[in-house]
Amino acid sequence: MTTKSSFSKVLPILFGFYIMGFVAIVGAATDKIKGTLDLTSTVAGLLPNFIFIWFLICAVPIGLLIRRIGRKTMMQVSYSFTLVGMLIPLPMVLGIMDIKLGVYLATFALLGIGNTIIQVTLNPLLTNVVSGERLASNITLGQFVKAIAAMLGPQIIIFCTNSLGNWNWAFVVYAGLTLIAMLWLRLTQIPREERPTGQTVSFGDTFSLLKDSFLLRMFICILLIVGIDMGLNFFIPAMFRTVYGYTNPGNMITVYYACRALASFTCSMMLVKIASRKILLWAMVGAMAACVVMMVLSTMPTTAIAPQVIFIAMFLPVTFATANVFAIVFSLAIRHRPEKADQIASLLVMGISGAGIMTLTLGVMNDLVGIIGGLAVLLACMSYIFFVSLSEARKSLRR
Repeated sequence: MTTKSSFSKVLPILFGFYIMGFVAIVGAATDKIKGTLDLTSTVAGLLPNFIFIWFLICAVPIGLLIRRIGRKTMMQVSYSFTLVGMLIPLPMVLGIMDIKLGVYLATFALLGIGNTIIQVTLNPLLTNVVSGERLASNITLGQFVKAIAAMLGPQIIIFCTNSLGNWNWAFVVYAGLTLIAMLWLRLTQIPREERPTGQTVSFGDTFSLLKDSFLLRMFICILLIVGIDMGLNFFIPAMFRTVYGYTNPGNMITVYYACRALASFTCSMMLVKIASRKILLWAMVGAMAACVVMMVLSTMPTTAIAPQVIFIAMFLPVTFATANVFAIVFSLAIRHRPEKADQIASLLVMGISGAGIMTLTLGVMNDLVGIIGGLAVLLACMSYIFFVSLSEARKSLRR
């Protein structure tokens, strides 16, 4: 069911994308935890898995549960998990407890469960208030809001470190924002989707959707693009620390997400006039070219400004892909089988678990062969999405 878009109803849903963006804190937080607890890159690369493993475990059950309790109610459940997770480090913030890895793992786990629910629920919830033909544009706008959250994350950590004396206050800030989102959505009247009727949907019914070759390709694209995005979160601070000698490389994550926010906003405007399949193709062409440039620069350790400026400039084409491929692929998949929107959303969100696989792979590659090995993995992932987008663009021309 879709209804005419109402700005007052869209706003609290878009703010949900801001809460969704909290998951990006894992990049800056992992860097902090790695330094504080003196972890190896391989062990540090394991930490994000305590967030992303839940996308693999919980996505499909959540999609089935949504059918019973509704999308809006499920969003409130997601906020509850996120709120509790963000409050777990409070004893460390107050000095009652020493810094412990287990506390961070518990926080990441609850953040992962809450974020899984948000990811499965939020995009279909948009269809309750946004007309179907504008779904891609609104999901992309949501990705812009999510990118703002990701961009501000490292700055919140820096502010808490410098002004409050403990970077863990960032979790408390996130708890407050989650509470605002929970209350705002609760007070907003959003039309409920039509209750499903007929045969009960099972796990098997949901996974059987992957027999559809189109949906299978979209699933793999989601897995890879999220892995590329989180891989860059893991890789960029390492690049600026080891190659360019930065003492506070986390600032580059802010620059990356500023470019990502700009890319999301730009693409949401472009989608009004340009077919999403064309944008998908050219986004991947630009990302692959930028990745090759990054690989070349990673082999040239230097303190010179010019290579650093070129490297930062490569954020623009890369983020045009990482910011928009997810939204485009998600909307294409839902429009392919709109009657299965909740099930498709749960399958695609399960693909977000690829981010944990990617950070672990990059951590191992970084320890074994250095940064260029990790970039080679990212380029291979981009190549797959490029060939899928090329195939889809050809289909579009034949119609």
